[in-house]
Amino acid sequence: MIYTFTSFEEFDKRVKESGIKDDLRPLLSLDLNFFERYPNYVVLNLRDYSDTPNNLLVLSGDNSFLYSGHEVQQDALRLFKYTVKKKHGESTALCLIVLKNALASYNTEFEKINSEIDRQEEVLSAQEIESLGKRLRKVGNKVEDLVDLLIKLEERDVHEVNTAYVSYDYDVLVAKSRHLLDRIKSHSGQIVGLRNEVEIRFSRELNSRIEVLSHQVKVLTAITILLMIPNIIAGHYGMNLKYLNSFVDVSSPEAEYSVLGMSVGLIALTYLFLKWKKWV
Repeated sequence: MIYTFTSFEEFDKRVKESGIKDDLRPLLSLDLNFFERYPNYVVLNLRDYSDTPNNLLVLSGDNSFLYSGHEVQQDALRLFKYTVKKKHGESTALCLIVLKNALASYNTEFEKINSEIDRQEEVLSAQEIESLGKRLRKVGNKVEDLVDLLIKLEERDVHEVNTAYVSYDYDVLVAKSRHLLDRIKSHSGQIVGLRNEVEIRFSRELNSRIEVLSHQVKVLTAITILLMIPNIIAGHYGMNLKYLNSFVDVSSPEAEYSVLGMSVGLIALTYLFLKWKKWV
């Protein structure tokens, strides 16, 4: 019989009534896809990207118990009306439905990431690209776990699930899972490319700022040099040395104009030199 529950308390109660006394609640906190074999039953934990990500399957003898945040549609089970009549047919059909739902949720999450990656090609936000990279790695890890689980189920590691009953659907599921994994790996390379573009843009902006700063430093240096010339001349004539001061008779009325003219002339020559050097 197949029993499905959206309430963990009801699920846990019904499982215990069937003779399974182990505490299954800690499995809800495990964020990975796996199966665990116990003496009289097997537990499969499948996580998706919904608000209630848990899909906990307990397969025991002729009974199959499912706790999920989504209700299993009866129409989905009717598609396997011949399969469920076979030994372990019900558990096989239920497991396949849950696996399909999990893959669909991974694909939905990937398409969201894909559309955001396309948008980032125009925006190039480093923070958002890093976030996309983390989300893509997370969904990639889940798909890898799913592919590994599919392989183990196909190898009959879980004898309650006979993939030969649903070989066509199962092969399609495996192919879609691997295709999604390939797309995720391809888009991981795209994320790397976006990171490189962000770094290139940052380097260009940094170089541009350095060029502006260098030009400003040169201008300030040139102004400092120009302002130093009058100080040098004034300092020269401020020294109490008879022969050094003989260039201009500091006691004459024209001395002030001579020193001022000399300063202006030297400033002009220095400015023309700096202009030629493209410092100002």
